[in-house]
Amino acid sequence: MMNSLKLAVLGSPIAHSRTPGLQESFARDAGICKFSCERIETDCSNLEATVARLVREGYDGFNCTMPLKGDMSLLANEIDREASLLRSVNTVAVRGVRLSAITTDGGGILLTLRRALAAEPLEGKKVLLLGAGGAARSTALSLAISGAELTVCNRTLSSAESLAAMLKKIADENPDLSRQLANVKCRGFDADTLCDASKSADILINCTAAGMRGSQEFDSLGFVDSLPKSAVVVDAVYNPLKTKLLIAAQERGLTAMSGLWMLVYQGALSFGFWTGETPDDDACRRAFERISDRL
Repeated sequence: MMNSLKLAVLGSPIAHSRTPGLQESFARDAGICKFSCERIETDCSNLEATVARLVREGYDGFNCTMPLKGDMSLLANEIDREASLLRSVNTVAVRGVRLSAITTDGGGILLTLRRALAAEPLEGKKVLLLGAGGAARSTALSLAISGAELTVCNRTLSSAESLAAMLKKIADENPDLSRQLANVKCRGFDADTLCDASKSADILINCTAAGMRGSQEFDSLGFVDSLPKSAVVVDAVYNPLKTKLLIAAQERGLTAMSGLWMLVYQGALSFGFWTGETPDDDACRRAFERISDRL
């Protein structure tokens, strides 16, 4: 393991990013003595210049948030397959003057679900995905490749259909990937539709901003009562730590997972990419506890 680690997180806005505290926790547990992780306000107009400065100043790597993920995928010298399929990067390692890039977004949700399902396979699971934005795209691709059966519900149906079309195009161009990529169902977001779609869902994942501090809540959480008793509910929102969706799920006795777990596992995969050693479950649990105390 390296003795020092110099990182950054880029985005706009970026002031409230939890990445520095998260990576500090991993570095502490790994025994890295000299550690730093700087928040750098960056938009698409100055991304290339900022990245060039990080390379010159000897940074080991960085994360990037929206709206930079697409542009960063074009700047990288090497990019992994999932990031290439999505044209989205959130983790970059600086190796000499070359930039090696991956996305850990999908991997974070898979590890969160592995924790919730006690390693039970995802293949054949029926997943109800709420939302069709950037977070939903990564989530949908990883779940479909894992063999899950996806239904996407979104306020704007055309956006859900665009996500499904993206997955079908990937399936057409990559025959080795799961056939589930080409069989995504799209539905609306009204209360009756959500209740009906929830009846057969093994897993419900909220990838919308509904319930986030400062954002609007769901119009109704009645769909939670329609979920099977064995269902798992994951909320990508982590501020507040316990959203009204998660509270409703817990009150029904369902397994409920905060979006903070997704953030922690995404960060763990990033740390492993930079250092060669991915934090284990104990380190991830400690990181979760340290970060949750600051929310």
